[in-house]
Amino acid sequence: MQGEGRSGIASPCGATSVTWLRALRAQAGFTLIEVLLAGVMLAIVSVPISAIISQGAAIAKLSRERTGADQLAQTEIEAIRALTYTSVGTVNGNPAGSLVANTAASLPGGEAVTIARQVTWVADPIPTAYVTNADYKKVVVTITRNSDGHQLAQDTTYVSSASAPPYAGSTWVQVKRQVVDAVTALPLAGANVNITGGPDTNPVLNRNDTTDGSGTVLFPALDSAASSTPVYTLATTLTGYKVFPDDISPGSASSIPSTPGLSSTGVLRMYLPTSLTVNVQSSSGAPYTSGATVSLDSSRCGVQTQTISSPQSSVTFTTCQYANGQTVSLPPNVLGQTPLFNQYYVTAWSNSGGNWSPGTAVTVPSNYPTTLTQSVNVKFSSTTFSTTKQIKVTVTKGGNADGNARVEVTGAPTGLSSAVYLYGVTNASGQVTITVPVVSASTTFTVNANDMGVTKGSNTVSLSTSSSSPTNVSVAIS
Repeated sequence: MQGEGRSGIASPCGATSVTWLRALRAQAGFTLIEVLLAGVMLAIVSVPISAIISQGAAIAKLSRERTGADQLAQTEIEAIRALTYTSVGTVNGNPAGSLVANTAASLPGGEAVTIARQVTWVADPIPTAYVTNADYKKVVVTITRNSDGHQLAQDTTYVSSASAPPYAGSTWVQVKRQVVDAVTALPLAGANVNITGGPDTNPVLNRNDTTDGSGTVLFPALDSAASSTPVYTLATTLTGYKVFPDDISPGSASSIPSTPGLSSTGVLRMYLPTSLTVNVQSSSGAPYTSGATVSLDSSRCGVQTQTISSPQSSVTFTTCQYANGQTVSLPPNVLGQTPLFNQYYVTAWSNSGGNWSPGTAVTVPSNYPTTLTQSVNVKFSSTTFSTTKQIKVTVTKGGNADGNARVEVTGAPTGLSSAVYLYGVTNASGQVTITVPVVSASTTFTVNANDMGVTKGSNTVSLSTSSSSPTNVSVAIS
């Protein structure tokens, strides 16, 4: 018993410790590292398999959507081909018709889509035929997925009229315009041009189109009238831009007669609005805070007067008066125009005390189109003008009173280093009254007038402190 106790320690089952350890080692299994490695390998193998499965599902879904979209586009094409020729066009489009440009729809699988319909004129004349630029119409139907804008299908068809237009279309009117920046002369793409008017009143003409990359838009196949009195009127819009005053209807660029066979081409000018801040100073250069009036002069577009109330010494111009009761955002100076429009002229006078400034030339804005603001300091002369006189200008054109004519009066009485520039617009009777400073020595004032910046007439008048007021002056525009 003693020897047995020394030979080993009995296990709970009666085996020795050595036998017990050998039994434990014989039990096979996986270590933690082996389990982790197996998991990593499984992930590496399963990721591309999952991607392939997912991609396959997406491709299958897209294929189903494209099939449904193709069927939808074909249905739309067939429905359009069943319409009368005059109905093939979008509402207020170019050409105009009964089609809605965009509508919502769903595919058989429930995917939300948009149906876009585009109709354009096709110019495909016979070599010896009259070019109408409207021989037939091209129709494009596009189906896009709403969730991401992806194009699923697009179909095109061409439709033509069952009969040729009267007189082979030679009596139609067509209007082509290029829209450009008035200052840079660069074409403006994406401008919306709306044309209305003409001889037809039922239905009322209303076509819209946008300029292409060259800034051009074309409206063909417009009805004409034996008398050219009915006119077509263009209205142009582009975000951030305004139409140049001379090109607003009834300017020739936006007002086109409906003369049979007329092919009207031209340019519509637009601009980015600007602003001018005028700071009025005393003869010493200090801010003048006792109240003043400022005239902004322009051969194209100006503001007759704007008042600065005490104790202010500055005013900002953001609009100009291109006709009586009609204002537009202040346009920038446009080089190379006739009459000249490369500078504004600013003249100020005190509301009491007879202080006047000479006309100060200023280019607006400071750096078109990067910086659209400008400021100018206008200083009163050290001479006090105790007397003013009125010039009553009557403008005629073709022997008739010319309302909305632009009138400019310039002259430099003794005491001013340069001439004052004063601006006004004639009323319906073709008249406008402008007040000028005078001294005892006679001063010659020049009166210029133009009709929407197109034609020009001028006259002169000499005034002194002894002259009658108002003094009447007539200006005839040819």
